[in-house]
Amino acid sequence: MGGIIGVGIFFTPHSVAQRASEPWAFIGLWVVCGLVAMCAAFTFAELGATFPKTGGWFVYLREAFGRYPAFLFAWVVLGVVSTGATAGVAMFGVSMLHTALPSVVPDGGTAGKLVAVLMIVAITCVGLAGVKRAAVVQNLCMVTKLLAILALVVCGFAVWNRGGSIAAGAEAAAVVGAGGETSLLRGIFSALLPVFFAYGGWQMVGYIAPEVKNPTRTIPRAIVFGVFGVIVVYVLVNLAYLAALGIDGVAANENFATILARDALGSVGERVLAAAMAISALGWCVVGIITAPWLYVAMAREGLFFSALGKLNPRTGVPTAALVVQGAVASAYLFTSIDYLVDAVVFVEWFFHGLVALALLRLRRTQPGLPRPYTSPFFPLAPVVYTIAATAVVFDSIRNSIQSGEIAVTGTGLGTLAVGSVVFLVWRRSAGDAHAS
Repeated sequence: MGGIIGVGIFFTPHSVAQRASEPWAFIGLWVVCGLVAMCAAFTFAELGATFPKTGGWFVYLREAFGRYPAFLFAWVVLGVVSTGATAGVAMFGVSMLHTALPSVVPDGGTAGKLVAVLMIVAITCVGLAGVKRAAVVQNLCMVTKLLAILALVVCGFAVWNRGGSIAAGAEAAAVVGAGGETSLLRGIFSALLPVFFAYGGWQMVGYIAPEVKNPTRTIPRAIVFGVFGVIVVYVLVNLAYLAALGIDGVAANENFATILARDALGSVGERVLAAAMAISALGWCVVGIITAPWLYVAMAREGLFFSALGKLNPRTGVPTAALVVQGAVASAYLFTSIDYLVDAVVFVEWFFHGLVALALLRLRRTQPGLPRPYTSPFFPLAPVVYTIAATAVVFDSIRNSIQSGEIAVTGTGLGTLAVGSVVFLVWRRSAGDAHAS
């Protein structure tokens, strides 16, 4: 749950409400996308129980389709998805700390970026101490963010029960919905990506499978029950947003959660929410930083990356070199324009979501004798739904970029894959030559 619930739930509903301008469509998106996330959970649960190995997603793609797509996936994660997202979330956490403690924490600029670097370095050091200690920190952050979300739910329904919406007035001006049913349908499709992005993260536990006790049993339970818990949390908090602000209020202001906290609890509520969002950002960074390096370990052990990144510390059992490299790349991204690059490869990541769903379908057909301690219920329903959803996200992202004239965003994502393909060919040839020698 800590790998899924990040900072998106405090902001993503704004863009979703702008695109799905009817309350039923807004809540329906969170429910339907939650069901798709559950299909993804069933898919990853079966694959995780079948292949409880270091690298998770990388291993599933390699077993089904070979090393090439597995390498491309790891390339995208290391190059942008994990490192870039960590940099962005860390910077967001610093901005929320500034809101909570304006006299202590700097607001942006070089000073703010240096604080974000310190956050990444500190979490990396916790990861270097061992997975268990990092898990304790993450669990504390998770409890804090759940309490913050629970407070928002209570505030939202309390305002609703008082018989009015705090979104009345200019802030509640309608910003979308004038285009009729066709416009609403297009808006619903375009809202899929931000909602799926808010639900993403169920795959992370699979990366560290060898570190999990009884992984063939624990990983499926963690994924399925974790995703179900997130669905309940997300639907409740979005119902609370609607109860307090209405669909127009959520769509009109990106800081709708802050408005709710401030109007319900005063200035203290705003600062407490900011502190909770900072802790939520910290918790997400902990999950990403301690799990993603195991993906690079799997890649290195395949001979497709520097061999040093595949080695574990004999005392702590963690991939020291992989953690340090990841922290360095994420810290460097803080001093670049990372938002554009992350946006450009988000749809590429969903290409691999579809591919892993196809991997389960392929493995069921080509290797029916594999031991499967957990099997996806109602097979092949879950991977088929997951594949369809991923395909819809990818094609809708391409369509939107063409219609909006921002083809460079999609092109950059595809370019990232093209560069990865060249790197794979060069690395495979080098590794082959070294093996021959």
